[in-house]
Amino acid sequence: MTATTIVGLMTGIEDALRTISGLRVAAYVADQINPPQAIVGVPPIPDYRTTFGRGIWRMEPTVTVLVSATLDRPGQLALASYADVTGDNSIPAALEADTTLNTAVCSCTVKSFRPLGLEQVGLLKYYGGVFTLAAIAKGV
Repeated sequence: MTATTIVGLMTGIEDALRTISGLRVAAYVADQINPPQAIVGVPPIPDYRTTFGRGIWRMEPTVTVLVSATLDRPGQLALASYADVTGDNSIPAALEADTTLNTAVCSCTVKSFRPLGLEQVGLLKYYGGVFTLAAIAKGV
């Protein structure tokens, strides 16, 4: 395995999320959201010396999911189905089906989920939540 790049990690996450039928996946926040949509965020790098040091790379990338808020109950239930640990819409199950993200990393697991409540993008409102992942990869 060669050293992992941030783009390689993000691509691996995107590919895993694309296995969920009907979920749109993007690596950026578009001007217009077409729910349900997952956005893979660029992970923060708190310290380059420890992050890339000694051959181990540890990052906590995020995935934000937005669902329709047109109707309250269906929107919240849809968000819950993405946060659930099992099921056809489960983001944790999709990401952990192959914890190497098709060899992009040594290991990637879902660490937590935080509901955002009602979010506004442009003029429309969405229910959203943020998944925080724990990724370990070979460094330089």
